[in-house]
Amino acid sequence: MNMLLPKLPTTISDYIFTDLREGIINGTLKPNQTLREEEISLRFGSSRGPIRESLRLLLQTGLVVHQPRKGFKVRDYTPMQIRQIYTLRANLEGLVIMELENKELGSLIKTLKESNERMETSFKKNNIVDYFQENIFFHQQIIDFANNDILKKTIALVNEVSLPVRYQLMHHSLPSRRSLTYHEQIVNFIEQNNLLDARIFTEKHVLENIEKASLVYS
Repeated sequence: MNMLLPKLPTTISDYIFTDLREGIINGTLKPNQTLREEEISLRFGSSRGPIRESLRLLLQTGLVVHQPRKGFKVRDYTPMQIRQIYTLRANLEGLVIMELENKELGSLIKTLKESNERMETSFKKNNIVDYFQENIFFHQQIIDFANNDILKKTIALVNEVSLPVRYQLMHHSLPSRRSLTYHEQIVNFIEQNNLLDARIFTEKHVLENIEKASLVYS
């Protein structure tokens, strides 16, 4: 459930990719910072081959950009790009809700309620990291249950490129129960088989952070 470490590294390039990815998301590697092969080589004691492979993997995630003769840089986000990312996330997650139609939702509802309970515990303990991770877990359960592979892969790409912005928003936000309140209402609508309102609340839940995310990230 850790957004920063999606899988255990199995190769040198995978290890370097995982480390650089985490640094980009948590802000250790700054927006527009150049990722120089020589510096990475000294840091990891690796040859150029695995380093170049790790940079190509990062390019595929959208977390870095490549410019001819300038190499790889950490992606920077303009306010317009942040708005586009959040709008796309909202639309896609709204579509996921409608994919639940005609499915037996009992097990999903149980999982979501358990997630909300853990989120409540994290909120009461003022553990913002666990609270945020549980937020991601909640939405991922709905995505997985919808069982639409193309939609799932598309959302995964959008979510990945959004993580640096969302991480900074998390660390500059005062503790709030607002996300949990949205989750509880979404579950209530799903339990009532009112997927239209569940979709509306899901989209609203994502979109409400656009302006604050732009301000914090800038």
